[in-house]
Amino acid sequence: MNKNIPKLLKSHKLLYISLAILIVNLSLIIGLTSFNLLVWENNRIVYIIFFYHVSGAWLAYFSFGVSLISHILYLRKKTIIWSLIGKNSIIVGVFFTAFALITGSLWYNATSGGYRPNPEDFWQWGDGRQTMTLVLLISYVAFLIFRSMIEDKERKAKISAALGIVLFPTVPLSYFSAIIFETLHPLIDPGDPTDFYWDPVKILMLLFNLIAMTIFFIYVVNQLVELDKRKAQLGAIIQKKLVEV
Repeated sequence: MNKNIPKLLKSHKLLYISLAILIVNLSLIIGLTSFNLLVWENNRIVYIIFFYHVSGAWLAYFSFGVSLISHILYLRKKTIIWSLIGKNSIIVGVFFTAFALITGSLWYNATSGGYRPNPEDFWQWGDGRQTMTLVLLISYVAFLIFRSMIEDKERKAKISAALGIVLFPTVPLSYFSAIIFETLHPLIDPGDPTDFYWDPVKILMLLFNLIAMTIFFIYVVNQLVELDKRKAQLGAIIQKKLVEV
């Protein structure tokens, strides 16, 4: 048992590093963050969500960006590992897109008095950022469903790569929708040094969260790729045994 501990620590070190940063950073957020608005002082836990909402949105966009690069590399090199990285990056991206939608809705509803016209609503179809991010989520969920329906491995990899590239424009559309369309999403004013988003302490803690989330992404995708490899090896062994019988 003791001999397996170093191996376990080594194989999951990225997970431990990510969790350590997140835990330390959460302590800093709770203990050091100054709250400039009274409404946020009365909703402290909701304000904390902001740091994780932004981090989740970053990880979602980052995941889909990695999937785009991986699918392009697969089409160029025909190496299955790139297809697996592309697919698993999308799995992570879908999860964190949903996370960003949920936390964003909770955070804005609590800190602004709610979406108009009903303060009890957590969804507003007229919000460009929220609606386009939902379109992004549905698009990539459809990708995963469609991919799972294709049985031939080579055909699955090729079609997935092409579809992953075609769907990627939904990512920048989601990001720039807050500028292109009408939105309730708060926008940062680079020319306003008094904007609370530019508080150095808040930016530093947000940066720590982004680093931790990125490390977590690398760990999860790597684990999912290894799982795919083992499933393929198991399938080959089963196929061989069936032929022998």
